[in-house]
Amino acid sequence: MTDTTVAPDAPASAPKPRRRWKRALAITGAVVGGLVLVLGALGAWFLYAPAPGEPELAAQVERRTLEVDGMTREYLAVAPDGLEDDAPVVLVFHGSRMDAEGVRAASGYRFDELAVERGFVAVYPEGYEQTWHDCRAETPYPARMEDVDDVAFVRSVVADVAALDGASADAVFATGLSNGGHLSIRLGEEAPDLVKAIAPFAAAYPAASNNVCEASGAAVPTMLVLGMDDPINPFEGGEAGTFGGSLGEVMSAQESAAFVAERNGLGMTPEVAAFANTDASGTTDVTVTAYDGAAPVLLFSVEGGGHVVPNPVYSQPRIMGGTTAFLDGPLAAVEFFLGAA
Repeated sequence: MTDTTVAPDAPASAPKPRRRWKRALAITGAVVGGLVLVLGALGAWFLYAPAPGEPELAAQVERRTLEVDGMTREYLAVAPDGLEDDAPVVLVFHGSRMDAEGVRAASGYRFDELAVERGFVAVYPEGYEQTWHDCRAETPYPARMEDVDDVAFVRSVVADVAALDGASADAVFATGLSNGGHLSIRLGEEAPDLVKAIAPFAAAYPAASNNVCEASGAAVPTMLVLGMDDPINPFEGGEAGTFGGSLGEVMSAQESAAFVAERNGLGMTPEVAAFANTDASGTTDVTVTAYDGAAPVLLFSVEGGGHVVPNPVYSQPRIMGGTTAFLDGPLAAVEFFLGAA
């Protein structure tokens, strides 16, 4: 007997499988798109900081070239109008993967403004492939890997500035950010005849196992500015690094200052006090540790501070850490330098 039973019709509202897949894909796409937008916004929040405008200066801003060790090297000079003969020279070295213009902006153009106000030449040398050959043995920088003689380059820059601007070759000071701060440390260790004082920012002294400099042992006035929350240079010492890459071990901030103070023949009981050199109100978050003497050592410890040159004009991207309203770093450095002149 033939079965003639007829199955009941499926409900008319039942979705087709293909439509379910399309809906799932649409929802997934919307979620992914939303995540991309959120991550992009977070990335911009961490990585972006609007650059300050370049101030109008009563000065000549000139890019110059030199031949050193068979290479064409460059530097940028900011020479104030009406500069007196034998004016001081302040060398400002950029960080790795940065350039002269970058460190001018990162310091809020304060070294330029102070050059005009205080009567010195601000000089921004350009590193080899945006890097410097400093004292550290473990950096992956092209300047170190190719054994670039940056001390010889700096000597040539100073001689050129003296010849072209009438500046002094005997009143030369060095500062810099990160890799550039470490180059100023190298100059203090190996070329104390060239620089009268140094002021590295975000650069603690390398640990002995990470230091290839041949120190002269000469006393050099030194000012250190280190952030207590620096994401690259650990304030408490240990392995420094850039987001997964090692730069070798460094001393702590306090060890760095004590090391230089001992080398400079200073008493080992420093004075410690709160510090501010701006018009900021409230409780300062900057502490200065001062070893007094003929070749003084200052350590500015910035609570919450990051891998930056603190200044009242510009804050670097948040990924580099915080700054402070209480410390105008370039002003502190220039006053330290001219006090050592």
